[in-house]
Amino acid sequence: MQYTRSFLSLLFTASILLTVPLPSHADSLTADVGAGLLVISKSDNLWGRGKSSIASLSNSPQSQTVVMAIPALLLRYRQDSLKNTYFLGATEEDYGRVAVGVKHDLAQGSVDAALFYSFMGSEWADPYTLNRSSTKVQNFGLRAGWDRIAGSPFSAHYTVSAKLVNNDQSGERYPDLKRDGTKHLLRINYALKLTDSLTLTPSLSFEREIAEGAANRSSSPGGAFSLIWRQQNLTWINRVSGSYSMHDNANPVFGTTLKEPGYSATSLVLWKNPFDFKKFWLTAGIVYEQTLPNITFFEKRSNYFFLLGGYSF
Repeated sequence: MQYTRSFLSLLFTASILLTVPLPSHADSLTADVGAGLLVISKSDNLWGRGKSSIASLSNSPQSQTVVMAIPALLLRYRQDSLKNTYFLGATEEDYGRVAVGVKHDLAQGSVDAALFYSFMGSEWADPYTLNRSSTKVQNFGLRAGWDRIAGSPFSAHYTVSAKLVNNDQSGERYPDLKRDGTKHLLRINYALKLTDSLTLTPSLSFEREIAEGAANRSSSPGGAFSLIWRQQNLTWINRVSGSYSMHDNANPVFGTTLKEPGYSATSLVLWKNPFDFKKFWLTAGIVYEQTLPNITFFEKRSNYFFLLGGYSF
């Protein structure tokens, strides 16, 4: 299962708000258990859950809608003497991955690091044919972050991930299209508190994908603005972002170097203790995103909606 950057950012924000441990004066074991529904409507020729048959490589992608259940489980052990919180379960990357890691509280801010592995993932063995078949994709890596650097409003997060495609038929036909490789993402945030309940967070990011195939290597600078409103048990997050992906070499199928400007908008509501049910939580979110590439085949348009609820033990 592969999600796009904006939806991952939305899940990242939700997971932070749902899983930040409360102050503690003793060692403790806690857990968040939840489940929900995810609806994805996408037009994307590279999406492994999209249309397997297409009429032409020169046409825009057809829309496909998928509905799926999304379970969530996160275990945490708090070692207060060392100010460490160890965790195992769903990561901020997506609910199809499992991570094991640790968060350490500093005098001001915190640092964290984790290893993650994806049990779900698929792409087309050869996206550049009219009748496609899916193949498994493995994804694993390391993430690390520093929140409120030296007590400042700045935070930095770095992720490196490896991608292995089991049956890369397009890479066998065209060596420049081999997909195995690594991806590096650096993101820097600045939290600006406007009022007691309103926070504006601008961010800058840079992503570098280093695939074996030169046509799949790319650099993607980006930026975003998030506006977060908190009032008692309610949190409302709105986010707009943009990016510009530039590939290193020409795609051998189309004879043109791919450039992908894109934008997205997201909105999420988190409700803790809904209807006065203690330790329960509900969250719902919507995402719209689109890319405007110079090659019609790579156009992408996505709509996401999810509703998730759970209980904190």
